[in-house]
Amino acid sequence: MPNSINMLLDVTMPISVQLGQTKMTVRELLGLRKNGIVELNRMAGEAVDVFVGGKLLAKGEITVVDDRLSVRIGQLYGEREKFKHL
Repeated sequence: MPNSINMLLDVTMPISVQLGQTKMTVRELLGLRKNGIVELNRMAGEAVDVFVGGKLLAKGEITVVDDRLSVRIGQLYGEREKFKHL
């Protein structure tokens, strides 16, 4: 049995980071132009949500590493903690 977990260690998982959310009408969507602004429901500097396989795993902070956007993990959610913030 212990070797069976080793088979999973190299499995890749999709990771996504959600900056925020909003709702727009179809009219507003069709009116979007280059350099347009879409306002989100979060304040600048507020923690972002980190999802793994579509499930919330952590909260983090947007950073820049070697000129690339990155996320510094600030809070990991365990099974019990996952639902406390909802």
